[in-house]
Parts: sequence; C-alpha cells; structure tokens
Amino acid sequence: MRQKSRFRPLRIGDIFIIIFFLFFVVFLPKNQGEKVIISVDKTNNFVYPLNQDKEIIVNGKLGEAKVVIRDGRVRIQNSPCPLKSCEKKGWISKKGDFIICVPNRVVIKITGKEYDAITE
Repeated sequence: MRQKSRFRPLRIGDIFIIIFFLFFVVFLPKNQGEKVIISVDKTNNFVYPLNQDKEIIVNGKLGEAKVVIRDGRVRIQNSPCPLKSCEKKGWISKKGDFIICVPNRVVIKITGKEYDAITE
C-alpha cells in the first residue's frame, strides 16, 4: 500500500513568494547606528556614541581586548581569543550589527533610533 506524501511540490506562486521574502530580507536597508553597547560577560554594559573617536580596553574572561571607535564605525582591533574571528569581522556601523567574541565573553552591538512602521 502506497502512502501519500504530506508535502506538495512547489508551485510558481510559492517560488515568487520565497524570492520576494529573500530579496526583502537581504536588501532591507539598515539605518546608520548612533551608539555602541559593549557587554562583558552579560553583566557590565558600557554605552559610547559612535560620533566620537575613542579607543577602549575591555577586560574579558581571557584578558584585555582593544575596541576602536572611529569615523562612526567600531571594531575589535586586538583580542586574546585563539581564533581571532572577532577581529576578522572588521568594522561595523549599521544599527543591528554586532561583533561577538565568545571565548572572551565580549559582545559589541550597534543601536540607533527606534522607529515604528508608520514613521519609518
């Protein structure tokens, strides 16, 4: 006895919906960030404006990480973690962007103005 599949093959309308959704997610414009939040081990939160150039030493679980804010962007310049993937992330500047250094337990997140769907 042959069982019917619960799934139906994709139709042309389904493909258009998937393409539209992917296009919307990938090309959705992000706003320029205004502040950077640096969290260390989920307890210490430090907030800095992105429009002021600054170099910050953050003490994480493994040691000191050097965070640089310059020209409205932020990056981890030097970290004690073994893989250095947080350094390889490079500069971030858009609202919602983030850098995570898991071994050192440092999270850097860009925030900006909050808008709702009507005003945006």
